[in-house]
Amino acid sequence: MDTQSTTASPRKFHPAAYAMHRQMVAVRRTISAATIEESQAAARWAQAWYQLVQRKLEQLQHAPRYLH
Repeated sequence: MDTQSTTASPRKFHPAAYAMHRQMVAVRRTISAATIEESQAAARWAQAWYQLVQRKLEQLQHAPRYLH
């Protein structure tokens, strides 16, 4: 009997990095879409992720910096 767990714990990505990754995936789907409808849907997702990336980067830019 296999006692080793096959489910890895999800990595903790910074929200901006995760959003940027999802945007990249959506852009790839847009480019490789088989139909116009699929491409349009993927393009909407890419745009939504782009907007989220911009918001997260803006939040980072305005976040206080702490020096230790």
